[in-house]
Amino acid sequence: QLLEQVEQSSGINAEYGGNRLRVHLNIDVGEHANDYKQIQAKEKLSELQLRVRQLLEQVEQITKEQNYQRTREERFRFTSETTNNRVLWWAVAQTSILILVGAWQMRHLKGFFEAKKLV
Repeated sequence: QLLEQVEQSSGINAEYGGNRLRVHLNIDVGEHANDYKQIQAKEKLSELQLRVRQLLEQVEQITKEQNYQRTREERFRFTSETTNNRVLWWAVAQTSILILVGAWQMRHLKGFFEAKKLV
């Protein structure tokens, strides 16, 4: 039933076998999504105008990709810096605990040996 609804509502080629639902999607994005021959015929553009439009759309896609990569880099840098900061504080906490445990052990052993009158 679900398979039929998916096929009817979206026109997606779906296969159902056993417990799996396999969906095949063909998605064109960016400049590949445009049919420039159809655009040229519809808007009555010359070859030069069409080529300029293609180039402008390519520049726009490149700009979008650069902005996306810049955003990813900022996120990655923030994640790296916070991780490094947490690692630093974890190391400080471990060192502090180690020093405190060592001091406690020395004090405890000193008291033990004094009680046994070995020192």
